Amino acid sequence: MLVETTAGTIEGFTENGYAVFLGVPYAAPITPERRFAAPQPVPRWSGIRSAKALSEVCPQIPTYGPVGKAAASTLEFGTDFLTVNIRTPSIMGSAPVLVWIHGGGYAVGSANEAVLQSGAFAANGLVEVTVNYRLGALGFLHLNDGSPDNRGLLDQIAALEWVRDNISAFGGDPKQVTFAGRSAGGFSIAAVMAMPAADGLFCKAMLQSGASTGVSTMDDAQKLNKRMLDYLKVTEAELANVPFEKLLIAQRDLCNESYEKHDFERDGSASMLGVPFVPVVDGISLPLHPEDAAARGKTAAVPMMIGCTTGEYVTHATVQLEMDFDLAAQLLHQRVRPLGLTGIEIVRRYREALPQHTARGIWRAVGGDLVFQNPATRFARLHAAHQPVYKYLYGPVEPDELGAPHGAEVGEVWYRQGMDVSHLPVRQSVRDRTFATAVHDVWVSFIRDAAPETPAGSWPRYSGATPQVLHMEKGVFHLPIDPFDGRTALWERPPA
Repeated sequence: MLVETTAGTIEGFTENGYAVFLGVPYAAPITPERRFAAPQPVPRWSGIRSAKALSEVCPQIPTYGPVGKAAASTLEFGTDFLTVNIRTPSIMGSAPVLVWIHGGGYAVGSANEAVLQSGAFAANGLVEVTVNYRLGALGFLHLNDGSPDNRGLLDQIAALEWVRDNISAFGGDPKQVTFAGRSAGGFSIAAVMAMPAADGLFCKAMLQSGASTGVSTMDDAQKLNKRMLDYLKVTEAELANVPFEKLLIAQRDLCNESYEKHDFERDGSASMLGVPFVPVVDGISLPLHPEDAAARGKTAAVPMMIGCTTGEYVTHATVQLEMDFDLAAQLLHQRVRPLGLTGIEIVRRYREALPQHTARGIWRAVGGDLVFQNPATRFARLHAAHQPVYKYLYGPVEPDELGAPHGAEVGEVWYRQGMDVSHLPVRQSVRDRTFATAVHDVWVSFIRDAAPETPAGSWPRYSGATPQVLHMEKGVFHLPIDPFDGRTALWERPPA
C-alpha cells in the first residue's frame, strides 16, 4: 500500500482491516550537530521508503526508579527517531484524527510501546497518529547559546504541522485533529495549548493525568543548566560532542537525584514534581505559564477533555515502605515550598480533611493532588471560562488513596475488541473487556462529537461552579460532583 507524502512515497501494510504505516519521519534526524536545534524538514527521498517497521526511539535509559523503569523503552535508540506511526481505516476517507503524545516524565517512553500498537482507534473509524519526540536534555535542557527552548514541544508542533500537510493522503481530515496525551504527554498538551506556534493545528485537546504543573521558570532552567554542565565537566559548546551514552548517564543521575531527594533550593519549582527536564516559560516559544495563559483566554480555543485516576500516587509511593506523619511532613516539605507552604502545615490540613487516612495515605493524597488532581482541576476551571471542558475520573475512590494507579486506564483507552491483551504490562491490564470497550468508546465519542455521549448519558460541561465529572469505576459510569474538587482549598497560602 503506497502513500505519497510531502517528502516522498512510503509503503505500508494492512492489519486487522486497517492500513498501517510505521516509522514515518516528520522531521530530519537528530544528528550531533542538530541535537539542540529546532526540528528541521525531512529531506526528500527518491524511490519508495518502507514504513513497515517501528523506528528507533529517542535515546534513553531507565530513570525515576521503579515507575520510570516500567515506562522506559527497551527498543533500539538512535538519531532517526522523529517519526510517527499511523493507522487508518482507509486512505480514501476523511476521518477524524487522533494525535497521541506518550508519557514518561519527559525522559523515557516512546510512541512504539506495545499498548499503542493496538489499532483501537483505527478499528473504530479514526486515523491515529502516535508521535516520538526529543526527551530529557535533548528536548528540555535550557542552553544559553541561542538554541531554542522547549525542543521536545517544538518537535510535537512539527508533527502536528506534518499531520496538517499530509494526513489527507492517509484518509484523515486535517481540520478534525484531536491532540492528546497521558502523563508527560498530558503535561505537553497543556503547554502546547499555550504556544502560539500551535495555533490552528488541532481542534480538540485531551489530557490524561497531566495538566499544568510540569513547567519551569527561566531561573530554575538556568540552575539545571549549571547542574548538567558541572556533572559532565564540559562547556555548552562541547555538549554536542558528548557521546549519547555519557549524556544519558548524566541525565539519569540528575533525574534520580531530583526524584528521590526533592530540594527547593536546588530545583526551584521542579521540586514539586521531582522531574527536572520540563518545558520552560521562555517568553518566546512558551510566553506564559499554561495556567496564566488559560486565565487570560490565551490557550488554544478548543474543547478539552481532562481527568485523572483515583490513586495517582499509588505506584509513586513505593519508595517509602515505612512512614509516620512526621516523616510524611519531612518528605513533603521541599515539594510544597514553591507554593508557600510547609510540610507540617500541609500534613495538618490533610489529616483534618481525611482523618481516616494513615500517614502513608496522607503522603499519597498530597503527592497525587500536588502533581495531578489539583493542576487538572485548576486548568479545567480556567479553560472552562472560555471553552467547553469535559472532566473525568477513572477508578474507585478507595480508603487511603488506594484507587486506580497512574496510567491504569491506558489499556482500556487503547482496547480493541478481540485483541490479545496478554502482552500488556500489568499496570495497563484489561480485566473486563465489556468495560474496556465502553471506556474506549467514550474517548471515541469525544474525538467525533461536539457533545460526547457516555453510558451514563450526555456528558455535561464542567465548570468551577458545577464541577460534575464522568466517573468510571468497576464497570459503572455515573456523573457525580468531583469528589476531589474540595481538596483544592487545602492548598491556599496561609495568611501573611
